[in-house]
Amino acid sequence: MIRGRIASYLMGLSIVFVITLCGASAVSAQPQNPITSMIETERNDGGYYTIIDEKKNPIDYTARILNKGDEFISAKNMRYQITSIKGDNAHARLLGKEAEAKIASPPINSIWSQLIARRSTPSIGIYHTHSDESYIPSDGAESIYANGGIFKVGKVLDKKLRDIGFEVNHSRRPHDPHDINAYYRSRRTAVELLQKRPNALFDIHRDAVPPQVYAANVKGQDITRVKFVVGRTNPNFQANLEFAKQLKTAVDKKHPDVVQGILIAKSDFNQDLAPRSMLIEVGAHTNYREAAQRGAALFAEALPEVLGISPRVPTPAEGPESRGAWRAVIWGLLLIAAVLFGYLYMNTGSVEGAVDQVRNLFSRINSKINRKE
Repeated sequence: MIRGRIASYLMGLSIVFVITLCGASAVSAQPQNPITSMIETERNDGGYYTIIDEKKNPIDYTARILNKGDEFISAKNMRYQITSIKGDNAHARLLGKEAEAKIASPPINSIWSQLIARRSTPSIGIYHTHSDESYIPSDGAESIYANGGIFKVGKVLDKKLRDIGFEVNHSRRPHDPHDINAYYRSRRTAVELLQKRPNALFDIHRDAVPPQVYAANVKGQDITRVKFVVGRTNPNFQANLEFAKQLKTAVDKKHPDVVQGILIAKSDFNQDLAPRSMLIEVGAHTNYREAAQRGAALFAEALPEVLGISPRVPTPAEGPESRGAWRAVIWGLLLIAAVLFGYLYMNTGSVEGAVDQVRNLFSRINSKINRKE
């Protein structure tokens, strides 16, 4: 009888072990942690949280659901941890100043590095989990089902990256409705993009807070800043966070004040799929989309340094100055031809006479060339 119980117990353990192995092999198709993935990621009551420090000073605003233990790294690299949430206020304590990240490629022996090293052209994947997200001042609504203004922000990011020299795979697949299961639906898109072995994968969103949270002016143009969001409930958390810090360091060097901060939240955002997977908030629904597009373009300019590539430099024929010079030469030649033809027309008194004079001129030039040869 005892032997029978032991045998049953061992059989049960074997079944559990087999099920565990099968589940582990399906990581690309299912979320790493379904329980934490089911946690709602955004407020749906139209409100937002204000993160305040120990002196009751506001340090950030976000419509994303916050939990005790979440963290925020400010634009000045001050790192805070949320200790409690009361109503719309999230209270946080200062942990200290975050060290500036060193921009370096991942270890050469990592699987990710080996995959992307096979590419001859650096590649970026872009998609939108919340494909309805829009900008009220420009789009007329904060949500447009399956065709939000966020796609246009992604399109500008796409074009800017191509101009720099990246190959870009930008998915416009919608994942509506904007509900708790949106990340399940967008996971399929993320997996398909990762099969193309991109150097990085970006899920582009916008926030839902007052406009001044993201509004900024850089070099005389109105933009929205960007915020990086890292999920802390996935095995790639440390790699994703380091990538976010590297992105911030690079953007800060090139365009100070473009990065609003880094939010570390209790979710996974499908970031368990890759160590260089990042959720990026580009402005809020209260900002102009055009400002968000300019902010996305400025962010793109810092990517070559983070990903360890050299940006493409336009050839002289591609540069605007070169094209302008060629246009000036062509117009100059046309002007000279017009003046010459006008002079011949006045001397001969007819168009036919002027044409004959031009033919005679070219005949004499051709004869001289032939004699020299």
